[in-house]
Amino acid sequence: MKRRALLGTLAASPALAQPRWPERPVRLVIPFVPGGSNDVIARALAEKLQAAFGQPFVAENRAGAGGQIGAQYVAGQPADGHTLLVASLSVVSTATAQPGAPDPAVVFDAVARLATASLAIAAAPQLPVTDIAGLVRLGRSRPLRYGSAGPGTVNHFSGVLFGQVTGVEMEHVPYRGLGPATLDLLAGRIDLIIGSPPALGAPLKAGQLRLLATTGPVRAPHFPQAPTVREAGFPFEVEFWWGILAPRGTPAPVRAALEAAIRAALADAAFGRFFEAEGAQAAFLPGAEYQRLLTSESARWRQVAASAGLTVN
Repeated sequence: MKRRALLGTLAASPALAQPRWPERPVRLVIPFVPGGSNDVIARALAEKLQAAFGQPFVAENRAGAGGQIGAQYVAGQPADGHTLLVASLSVVSTATAQPGAPDPAVVFDAVARLATASLAIAAAPQLPVTDIAGLVRLGRSRPLRYGSAGPGTVNHFSGVLFGQVTGVEMEHVPYRGLGPATLDLLAGRIDLIIGSPPALGAPLKAGQLRLLATTGPVRAPHFPQAPTVREAGFPFEVEFWWGILAPRGTPAPVRAALEAAIRAALADAAFGRFFEAEGAQAAFLPGAEYQRLLTSESARWRQVAASAGLTVN
């Protein structure tokens, strides 16, 4: 019954009546390496969508260039609903600083947002600060070295924005992923990371790193003891998100069917607990609202990149 209901919108469209969608396996392209949050979320969602539509949904990694190799690959595929992008905020931020990279808000149709997460601002244990105010005071006396998962990532851009908002000089140290960056943070080779709960959660809970604040609009459920940066008195806010994008021009009935299936999947309490294990919260947004978010995020980070003179090659 669920599958018939989801496909009912497709049968009502003459343009899609022959052939019906999906007529073959659907690829969920992950623009990052296996094992990251995009990868884990994509594979769990693939199972739900496969059960809903009766066709295989196959997760496929196409990593590189901060997510742009996979993103641009999907943007160039036929807009027939058989190739989708498992996107995150990092896909938007890297596009704004890479010369020639297309605007995700222009080349994709938003299908649905899946989840959100606050980032954690974690300091090295050797750093003589216990809160954001202390970090800002220190940063106004000397540059703060911060690590990221690579140029153009949200970790990188968040550090740039933090410096702009607080007047602190932020020295960016890029790594090939947050794992190596976290090791250097533990060793005191860098001062801080603005990173995701899955990457930083274990050392934070073990007391190996010092949690100064989180970056979302409200306190993070995983770190309720930590104030937001706004609570600390600085107008800085970054909410990380994941969602599904389709090549621009994908038929509305296909997007509507996918949106309905994703809404149903996220309503499943067990699936919601899966996101919690990843340091996130299920946070469904329908396609139209997600498209507006995509547009606003693209404009925001493009302005940050331009004001800082950032170019990522």
